[in-house]
Amino acid sequence: MKLYGMPLAACFMVAVLMACREFCPFWPALSFIETFWLFLAGLIGGIRLPDLDLRIPGLSHRSAITHSCLPAVLLWVLGDAFIAAGLALGIALHLSSDLQPKSWTGGALIKLPILGSIGMLSPLWLIVNIVGCFAMVIEVISGESVDARQAIVMISVIGSGWYFLQEEKRPLLPLMTLGFAILLVHAVKGGTLSVKMVWQYFA
Repeated sequence: MKLYGMPLAACFMVAVLMACREFCPFWPALSFIETFWLFLAGLIGGIRLPDLDLRIPGLSHRSAITHSCLPAVLLWVLGDAFIAAGLALGIALHLSSDLQPKSWTGGALIKLPILGSIGMLSPLWLIVNIVGCFAMVIEVISGESVDARQAIVMISVIGSGWYFLQEEKRPLLPLMTLGFAILLVHAVKGGTLSVKMVWQYFA
């Protein structure tokens, strides 16, 4: 049940929002919260999504399909950008935790469909997809107002803090990886690798 709980909660949140759009006469006055609500729903769903490969026939654990930014990219193309951005952040948090297994063998390795395990390229796969997830998050929110960006960052920080306090006993490596990913994406987008510049982006 733990595996399904958060994705189901995310689906429920989206369903509630759709019902409000349809039936709530006061919704136009509250519609400004849609962006944050959808982002949070995506974040909640994305945290557990990679491990759904345990329940999908034909997929091995640590499947390259679910342990990647691919689900978020597909949702971005086919659906709502803000759900996709939240999903990408949730996946990035999950993948950052997967970077520190007890050993890089067996179930810790990434498996490609048909081809099987990619062996010791698994850490590189995880890092590349974490960077890809953050590239998507920043791309989606870059067109929003300053207030919206700051609110999304606040949701991201609170959600990430909850995740690492509840789920991760050794947060140092995941947090370092997430920080590296954010700075790398910012450097590529802005051409400058600067903590001050990153802060100014959200300020």
